[in-house]
Amino acid sequence: MNKQTIQEFKVLFEDIIKSYSKSFDFESLNFGERGDEIDNATRERNNLLELKLKGREKFFLKKVFRAIEKIETGCFGECEECGDEIGERRLKARPTAELCISCKEEAEKTENQVLYFKKSHTLGKSIKNDKVVPIFSTEQS
Repeated sequence: MNKQTIQEFKVLFEDIIKSYSKSFDFESLNFGERGDEIDNATRERNNLLELKLKGREKFFLKKVFRAIEKIETGCFGECEECGDEIGERRLKARPTAELCISCKEEAEKTENQVLYFKKSHTLGKSIKNDKVVPIFSTEQS
């Protein structure tokens, strides 16, 4: 990747940091107001959503700072998994990308196989003969 393109990404990251630093305003959260149960529940839900969004912003900003660090060390645009160059088209679509498209696709395949167990409320278990057993158990009862 040429120096001009890398400089464009650095400017982009600096602009992102400036725009997000203005949005970190916790004064928008309402904790002390009183109201009926519906008002309180709505306010609490809005506060939780606001905190969740701020958490995502913080996570994204960490990625931006990491990308700037990579620019400064000269390894921006390099796949962390295989070491190959991350395509410029991919970086324009996702400037904070850490993996090339091949490694990312492979990682997503692995994530999708494990995702069921992460989302499962039963943690991959069921009740059989009044006992909690794994759903994918190899033993027969």
